[in-house]
Formats: sequence, structure tokens, C-alpha cells
Amino acid sequence: MARFPFLGSFLLSVQMDGLGTTIQRGWTRLFGHEEWYVFVRHLDPPPTPVMFPIESNGITVRLMTESDLDEVARLLPFDMDRRPLQERRARMRSRIADAVVATRPGRIVGAAFFTDAVTAEQPWYQAVERHLIPPVRLTAQIFVTTGEKGTAWALAKHANDRLAAQGIRTIVGVIAADNKPSMFVSRLLGGKLVARKSDRYWFGRRYTATAAVAEGEAFRPV
Repeated sequence: MARFPFLGSFLLSVQMDGLGTTIQRGWTRLFGHEEWYVFVRHLDPPPTPVMFPIESNGITVRLMTESDLDEVARLLPFDMDRRPLQERRARMRSRIADAVVATRPGRIVGAAFFTDAVTAEQPWYQAVERHLIPPVRLTAQIFVTTGEKGTAWALAKHANDRLAAQGIRTIVGVIAADNKPSMFVSRLLGGKLVARKSDRYWFGRRYTATAAVAEGEAFRPV
């Protein structure tokens, strides 16, 4: 399977979300388009030290460990990482230093990863640069399993508080335009919409356009 990564990704998509959704994804990546919103949140050091694990509304937020990688790789939604499981685990391992998980007794129900990849190589960088106070982190992935109400807020808050305690001043998040729950959590935590990104595909080739959001412009999730 390692010799045919596309096949591994295809089979993982079918396993996680079914054949119909997989075909629709493939069509989007050939001839469709995807819309994204870019949020920026400025962090202040928390008034008290951040000590993990943290109990919050029946869940526990703690640092991720090597033993969590297999389960988190399996739970991560396909749209957040289209790589086969083995490649997912390797990528997660490289980001484990800032990763946290949310658990209920006996099971993981969510996770968050961050990177320092807020650089000029990002297509949206020029649109958000003036809003950045370094050091900066990008929310690479944050997810919760189906039915976990309130968990996303606790996971994001405590993960961000930990970064703030370590001196990080800005968090950037790029959220799919149809992911209303994630946008709600970002705004609830103080995130500010600063840019829009549009990816259009033609025979599999991606064309990206970004635009800054004017100060005071109405927020209209699709």
C-alpha cells in the first residue's frame, strides 16, 4: 500500500465515510471549489498556571502521548488529513509537543494539534500578516467525535491557554466555510475573522485566491 498512497487514501475515505462521500470528494478535487475562513486570536498569559490534566464538564483535557497516536489517527476526520493511517501517525508524532487530547473515561473524544507554519508560504499570509503578534501558532487540526457537545470549546480553550502560558501571542485558524460549529467556537474564544480563501480545482489543479476582510465587515457563514 505504501507504493500506492492514493489507493490507501481512497480506501480510508471509503472506510470512514462511505463510497458516495468519497466519490463526491474526488469530484470536488477535480472540478469543484472549497471556501475557507481565516481567524486570528490574540492570547494573553492566563492569570494562573495551566496544569494538565484539566477536568471540565465531564471530560479530561491532557497532553497527548505516543500511546494515543494510533487511536487519534483512526478518529481524525478524513477531510482534516487525507493521508493513509501510517502517514497520519508519523505527521502527528512530529507535532506531539503541542498536542492535547480530550477524553471521557476509557476513550479519546477529541484532539488538537498546532504548528509554527504561519509563514509567507501560506497563500493567506499577506492578508493576515498585519494582525499577527509573534510568536504565532497555526491550529493544524482540532476535532471532536460526533455527539460531543461542549467538548470543542473546552479542548480549544485549554490548549490555547497552555500555548499562552508558554509565550505564544497569536493563534491562526483556517476553517472550512461550512464548518459552523468550529467558527462558533473560534468566535466564542475571541477569534476575529480576517480573511477568506477560495480553492478552485480544474482537472485536479488547484487555484487559490485570498482576500482580506475589511474591519467591521459582516460575518456571513455559508
